[in-house]
Amino acid sequence: MVKQQITERLPLNDGYTIPIIGFGTSGIANRDAEEVVFNAIMKGYRLIDTAKIYDNEEGVGRGIQKAINAGISRNELFIVSKVWKSDMGFEQATEAFNQTYERLGLDYVDLYLIHWPSSEEGVNLATWRALEEIQASGRVNSIGVSNFNRGELAEIIKEGKVRPAVNQIPVNPDNMNADLDAYNDQNNIVTMGYSPLGAGKVNSDKKLAGIGNKHDKTSAQIALKWCLERGVVPIPKTSHDERMVENLDLFDFSLTDEEIDIINNIDKKTNTRKPSDKNQNKRHGSRR
Repeated sequence: MVKQQITERLPLNDGYTIPIIGFGTSGIANRDAEEVVFNAIMKGYRLIDTAKIYDNEEGVGRGIQKAINAGISRNELFIVSKVWKSDMGFEQATEAFNQTYERLGLDYVDLYLIHWPSSEEGVNLATWRALEEIQASGRVNSIGVSNFNRGELAEIIKEGKVRPAVNQIPVNPDNMNADLDAYNDQNNIVTMGYSPLGAGKVNSDKKLAGIGNKHDKTSAQIALKWCLERGVVPIPKTSHDERMVENLDLFDFSLTDEEIDIINNIDKKTNTRKPSDKNQNKRHGSRR
């Protein structure tokens, strides 16, 4: 296997490219986001993932600008944000992006996603039409979705003018989402994997620990490497400097086919979808 590099990118179906690993900002307060994001970029991260519902886009934008002022080229960076489910629909999504664009303070956003699908007929497609127009305006390079299943993706692929470049879904050894990842791949859609460490569950997995011992790596590093070798773009999150560095220390080893098979068999088929969108609309639900 060819050794991967931290600067490596994957091609998207629209001609752009995406870094093979990113930095998630869910749960990071707006007041802390500037320094955390700046530190992450200066330590080597080039993909930064945020969203309206994280309530930290202003701080994330300041951290990005601080890094640019420190000499990092904007072209090296890949910035992701998302439209929340309360802003679904053509007009609402358009206005939500305008607000995100202003909060981030950037000339353009690299990738804009529909954060969660709606169960209401026509709403996903109307929202997608808004993203298509935003992309055509030049303020977004690529557009995609998050938490969409096969049927929801199929509607966008069939009815939309633009094919989603990305589907961001939970991916970790305890929840591979293998069928949906394969469907993404069949349709030339890159899988971004959020919660790649399973909310910390990977740290207690004996199989991951055993593989880690062979490579002098932590269980978390093994889980992230497993994502990379599957072609999934993981977006781990942490506010701790040492973990930021550790989560990028993945490029001096490779997993064997046997080790990958062992990890693949960890999957507990976790249910990651909420019971229904109707229930989601009654409460905030998952912020991922």
